[in-house]
Amino acid sequence: MNIKPGRDKALKFLSGLRSLSGLVFKKGDKIMKLNYEIYRRKVRACFVGKSVGGTLGMPYEGPVQVNNVTYYDPVPNEMVPNDDLDLQVTFLEILMREGLPVSRLKLGDLWNLYNSGSLPDEYGVANANYRKMIYAPLSGVYNNAFHSGMGAAIRSELWACLAPGDPELAVRIATEDACVDHSGDGISAIRFLAAIESAAFAENDLNKLIETGMRYLPEGERMKNAFKDTIAWWNETEDYIRVREKILEKYSVENWTDVTINLSFILLALLSCENSFDKAICHAVNMGHDADCTGATVGALFGIMNPDGIGERWTRPIGNSLVLSCNMTNMAASASIDDFCDEIAFCCEKIQEYYHSAVSFESLPADRKQYVIPEPRAAASDDIPYEQSEALITDEPLEVRVIYPEAVAYMPGGENKFTVHLINNGDKPMSGSFSIGTSQNVICEPRGFSYSLKPYEEEKFTFSVEKPLCRVRINVNKVVLAFITNGLKWSCSFGFPDARVYHVENLDTGEKYDVNVPGSAFTVPAGRYRYTLNFKLAAMREIRLSHNGKARMTVYLNGERITEREADMKYVPAFHRGSVTKVTPKREHNVLEIEFNNDREREAFIEFGSVGDCGIWLTDVECEK
Repeated sequence: MNIKPGRDKALKFLSGLRSLSGLVFKKGDKIMKLNYEIYRRKVRACFVGKSVGGTLGMPYEGPVQVNNVTYYDPVPNEMVPNDDLDLQVTFLEILMREGLPVSRLKLGDLWNLYNSGSLPDEYGVANANYRKMIYAPLSGVYNNAFHSGMGAAIRSELWACLAPGDPELAVRIATEDACVDHSGDGISAIRFLAAIESAAFAENDLNKLIETGMRYLPEGERMKNAFKDTIAWWNETEDYIRVREKILEKYSVENWTDVTINLSFILLALLSCENSFDKAICHAVNMGHDADCTGATVGALFGIMNPDGIGERWTRPIGNSLVLSCNMTNMAASASIDDFCDEIAFCCEKIQEYYHSAVSFESLPADRKQYVIPEPRAAASDDIPYEQSEALITDEPLEVRVIYPEAVAYMPGGENKFTVHLINNGDKPMSGSFSIGTSQNVICEPRGFSYSLKPYEEEKFTFSVEKPLCRVRINVNKVVLAFITNGLKWSCSFGFPDARVYHVENLDTGEKYDVNVPGSAFTVPAGRYRYTLNFKLAAMREIRLSHNGKARMTVYLNGERITEREADMKYVPAFHRGSVTKVTPKREHNVLEIEFNNDREREAFIEFGSVGDCGIWLTDVECEK
């Protein structure tokens, strides 16, 4: 399938590209030299373009209508703060504080230390999972209805700029980021963009860039299918608004941050822009949906490809100041875009050396800015699995992963087996033992293991968990793994939640039974049912109750009817843009009753969040028997 020539230099996409299910990184001689000054200019233009596109699109974020944007409205006097850039600044600070390798283990600190009070969609899920001691990549999978949102795709530029001209390395480290709060298309999206943006440091041919990015999309995946359709429809019409309509007709979902829709718009903006920065960002924003993100991503890519192509009319209003959102806390961020880019360039050199990148700099200026980061603290694993019920707990002195049972939460009467996966990434043998520590009402069998690992060897150990039925179902069951390795004593820990218990009554037959639910969503059978959840709150205060799903429901709290929801309403389980009611439960015992009346089996979603802005998921709401 080819893209036919149009008004612009048409791209040509070659179908049948090899789908990469994993990354094979080859250490060896440098195969490409990159001029440092050109690199540095491209990095700055990348983030200037990012800021311009994000500022242009911010007023249009969310609404799904077609816009008619040609310039800023309103015209800003500085860049508009945006999570698209906030999170990349934060990740760079984590990298400079913690040192290499780039690891999901450390990047997860973002959700606990730096970002507070307002965590929408997948950010909120990841934050809640980390507070439950559920770590990446499981944190991006468990209980995450937003796993295919735009939150990771908008963070791709940092990883591309840290691995310029080396798409495989860019994809590798970008995946470490994305798996913290995404899975599926949400991870594929950042891999696609990181590959394109990295390659753009050495290649300006959009045909080749798109081809490079497509290699990292699995065949048959919704996103890759959407991209193929977008290209074919552009060939037929050369009308980007008409193609937009076709994309939505076939791939539309209820969530406007859906990454497949928004990346299809990004691809379409590239196809239709006639190699013009102005048209590219305006076309992206004019297609609506997550318009600040699509505009920012297109602007960043064009900045890398053509650092001189961003006109002064775009750059003058936003200036050079680095402006972050007010909910970013504990930050020691750079004051300017220039300083931020200097830090990226410094870290890039360290990453090239540490990962034995296929690219190195030439013509390094002696007066370039230097910083101090810690020496590498661990060996980088060549095996970076994601998309599974596994969590990375630590990477030193051994790499420790925990494989969870399918439900993740403890299910009474279920098969609650956990597997500890030990990997020796070093060149010396590691031997010893570890014991499993839990609260007294958690029974583990066995309670410990011995191990002996040769260099680069790995081994798995499985134990089962049993808990007596307690009055309270808690959100965090902490498990401590206490190791002795070559005489050294050390420990690491993880957690798992208890399943919630709903007391169910069939209102037609009177039958009563209990249902254990491992997450926020559950399936309700056809007919008339009452689901009762008993819970307590740590402190009496106003909170948000999210009552979402496709089921028709009437909700009562402590006997008072608080809301009713019809079947097949828009299902976006967020605390700031879904079906939400503010309530003030009692501090002690509360009874939440949900009555369902449905013609067929449907899904329901019940969760608790804080009040204010986007809110955060609450972990001090505990289910009672």
